[in-house]
Amino acid sequence: MNWQIPAILGGLALVLILALWALWEFVASAEQRRLIAARSALDQAEYAASTPMARFDAWLRRTQWGARLARRMARSGTDMRPATFVVALASGALLAVLIVWQVLAPFFGLLAAAGVAFLFFSYLRRAESKRREEFTNQLPDLARVLGNATSAGLALPTAVAIAADELDGPAGEELGRMAESMKLGASFEEAIADLRQRMPSRELGVLLSTLLVSSRSGGSLVTALRNISSTLESRKETRREVSTILSETTSTVWALGFMSVGALFLINGIEPGIMRTMTSSASGVAVLLVVAALYTTGFVLVARITRFKM
Repeated sequence: MNWQIPAILGGLALVLILALWALWEFVASAEQRRLIAARSALDQAEYAASTPMARFDAWLRRTQWGARLARRMARSGTDMRPATFVVALASGALLAVLIVWQVLAPFFGLLAAAGVAFLFFSYLRRAESKRREEFTNQLPDLARVLGNATSAGLALPTAVAIAADELDGPAGEELGRMAESMKLGASFEEAIADLRQRMPSRELGVLLSTLLVSSRSGGSLVTALRNISSTLESRKETRREVSTILSETTSTVWALGFMSVGALFLINGIEPGIMRTMTSSASGVAVLLVVAALYTTGFVLVARITRFKM
């Protein structure tokens, strides 16, 4: 017990240091932006790249894990940098450890850190899925716009640029990146491969394969795009119906998970110190591990059952 108080104080001091550092970065950045507002865009870019957070972000992107995280954040459409995500994750996990460690027991403090990391990446995964779903729902409109543009005699790169201007995000944003990469010298095949990597889906794969085959060998692209548009429209309605049916099950699973965590605090509030006493014995830890394993297994099984691909 004697070593817990210095550990808690040290953790609080570390959280305070991180908070003060973030506040200092914000104030310093605001002041520097005000001072160089009249300067060139190059000066602003040089200053933005010289901050500690920017240097940490650049180092993180050079690592394999950081590059993968940056791609996932780009697919999710968030404006947050990977470095900001990692710092927020570390700060939240440390704060959760300190609070749960003190309220419940040290055993639950370690589980709280893992829970915070799970929530962060669950949010990122859900943001990716939501943006991909929104993009998939726009594919019928995209096929119609491309079909109308090609029927007017326009080339596929030009048709893609027109579709980027006509459609809202996320389809407009992704097509804008595709059109910009082709302007910078990338081939149509390379631009399609990059788009497929950013937005993986069966519907987009069919549409892009049609465009790729047409760009290589020709053919009746207008008719193919119109047929694809009607097919994608019916698939969109089917996906919407299935998602509506499964939404109740997934919401129930998340509710049960949060209720199980709340039950721990409730039991500890009714009988203060019961969790610390329970985790002090091997049998108590074993019971908690079995319960956690059962909850995790049920959550994973329901998540796999409710996952569908069309």
